[in-house]
Amino acid sequence: MSISDSAYIRRFFSLYSQEEKDKIRGLAFYPTDYLCALLPADVAHVKVVRSPHPGATFSKIDSKEAMKVEGVLRVITAHDIPQNASFGARAKKSQLILAEKEVRYVGEPIALIVAESQDALEKAKDLLVIDWKPAPLPQEEEVRSVKFELGKASNAEDLQLVETTFEFPSLQARYLEAESGWVEFKEKDESFNFHIGALLSESQRMWLSQVLGVSHEKLQAKESHLGGQFGGRQQRELIAFLAIAAHLTRRSVRLHLHQETQDIGSYGYAGKLGIRYDPESHRLVELRGELRLDVGSYEGNAELALQKALEHVAGIYKFRYVGLEGKIILTPTHPRRALKGEGLTAVTWVTEQLVEEIAKKLEVKPLELRIENQREDFSGLDQVLEQVERYERPFELVPIDRNRPLWDEKFIAGRGYGFQMFQPTTLKEFDYSEVSIDLQPSGSFVIRTSNLTLDLRVKSALCEIAATVLKTHPKAFTVEGKMRLDFDKPARRETYPEFYYMAQATWHAAQLLKERLIAAGQKVLGTPHVILKDGAVADQQANRKMGYRELGFTHSLHDLKASYILKGAERPHGCAAGAVSRVSFHPLTGEVRVESVKVILDAGPVLYGKGLEIEVDSAVSWAMATLFSSGNREEQPIPTPLDGPEEVTVLPIEYKVQDYSEEQPELFGARGIADVVMSAVLASLVNAIHDAKGVVLDKIPMSLEFMYPNRRKSTVHTLNFKRNQ
Repeated sequence: MSISDSAYIRRFFSLYSQEEKDKIRGLAFYPTDYLCALLPADVAHVKVVRSPHPGATFSKIDSKEAMKVEGVLRVITAHDIPQNASFGARAKKSQLILAEKEVRYVGEPIALIVAESQDALEKAKDLLVIDWKPAPLPQEEEVRSVKFELGKASNAEDLQLVETTFEFPSLQARYLEAESGWVEFKEKDESFNFHIGALLSESQRMWLSQVLGVSHEKLQAKESHLGGQFGGRQQRELIAFLAIAAHLTRRSVRLHLHQETQDIGSYGYAGKLGIRYDPESHRLVELRGELRLDVGSYEGNAELALQKALEHVAGIYKFRYVGLEGKIILTPTHPRRALKGEGLTAVTWVTEQLVEEIAKKLEVKPLELRIENQREDFSGLDQVLEQVERYERPFELVPIDRNRPLWDEKFIAGRGYGFQMFQPTTLKEFDYSEVSIDLQPSGSFVIRTSNLTLDLRVKSALCEIAATVLKTHPKAFTVEGKMRLDFDKPARRETYPEFYYMAQATWHAAQLLKERLIAAGQKVLGTPHVILKDGAVADQQANRKMGYRELGFTHSLHDLKASYILKGAERPHGCAAGAVSRVSFHPLTGEVRVESVKVILDAGPVLYGKGLEIEVDSAVSWAMATLFSSGNREEQPIPTPLDGPEEVTVLPIEYKVQDYSEEQPELFGARGIADVVMSAVLASLVNAIHDAKGVVLDKIPMSLEFMYPNRRKSTVHTLNFKRNQ
């Protein structure tokens, strides 16, 4: 796990953004810098008062004494909020912005204090009087069950069974920066400008406008590098508290959410899986099991996450029958959210480990067994397995002689495979995407999308698409996210930032604008022989041209714009990934080292392919933190993409380059890249440990006793990068 300075510099500075480079050099600003020294002097402080009880009721919050503290501006309770909305509209038991009469978990927000200083906040908090009536500790509750069944069960008696129980508890998302931000309140027009870790999404703006009772046009956001940028419920909590405090005090306010008061990890998974197989034909026949999904005290999108998890437990394998049952469990703990794509592939490691066990019992090579039993309905999977086989056959490991003396064996080595695929099967989740492109007086273009959540890589890709169609440079374009209400379409639902949909809409809008530019060029130049070339309209016969800036001056800009609504689209290309990991255990200390991770990835014709390396490195970091971190929150390490092995290789399946300037390509990219890669990497690491230790891993994170059972906890360190928060 140690990384030499040269490797550190080489890998880090070749892959990561300028902001990350500045942070590692010590040049960048952190939240405490922004929220303290770099803010205007009149920005007030906000503190969240949270419940100390896992279950209790209260009838009032007496703030008279707290308001007497010098510098305290306001104590805000649920009754002060114009509309105390729920965080989860689809769930029966969803968290309110501020609890009204009862709380369900330790840390549930019940009040906000706004003051001129941190000292005033702390004094005011101690003077709040709350008539708590603690209730018996709430019990866990089963709120819903979901079944997933495919094929027909077999009655064959000669099938053999491998099965295991497993536990994948809610994992704290380790991060370098807490969620934090500030909002600038402009009294002149009573508007709010948020400075947070990501742009406000469309649905968040609509939600906030309803909470405050103000127009959505008053809510703006400035992209900033504050906070952990995790989004979801935690970011919505942050913006809600900021907005309410600023709205009621008419002041600019700042807020820093501390890690210990939140749970921003994944859903907790536990259950039992079993595979029945035919020892004669080496065929995987049945996959059965049950999955328990612990969502804390917040249902949210739990049913959708559980359904997707059940659909993807089978991974890449063609079973004649799949029979799975899932249950959603509410527990009196922090609300939990699924991490990365709603956790749809979180338990693939269990299936892959069972396949590894079957290969061992059949005495066949694990990769060969996988190839024999792969699904046949996704061509990308064939290419991934073919490439893994090609790269891995020359590197067969030599089995260790476990009869040799311990001190004579340097390392116990293992290698493991992991595979996953995602292929959308329905268009139910597709939401209309709208894109408009306008020519500006400067000769540049503005791309406006009905989506406020596009990241910089996607924005860059949209510029490349439009530039190719309009025959100019990508730097001539900028991308802005706008509300749907600013477009013609009346619907207010949020467009998910799926690149392939926005890319298709951008291509169509660019094509429409291309036609209008050519028509304008024909009118101005007085000839029908006009094409677009090098950022200009050009007369092919007379060899003359007019730049877009000049065209805008001589022709009405009102006509030089185009908008396109994508109401229907082909399903995006599915994604498949295979990962091969190598680990070693030191025989004396029990220390585990991840030597290398290799990822073969079919990501389709992805136009922002430069981001694939970052996706893979992030997947490795997540898998490392998942496997090796402590189960105790206070002992969590803080991993970064640098805390992985020295050798991380990504080998994308190459697609033929398409000229999408004249004809829309068949595919604009793949879906589910992040989720598939994370799942495959985690499964490959688990199987590498399985190979080295010869024991099935039934719980993540791994315990120290599992890695080296004869050593005491205090003398064993699993990873040398582990450090205090």
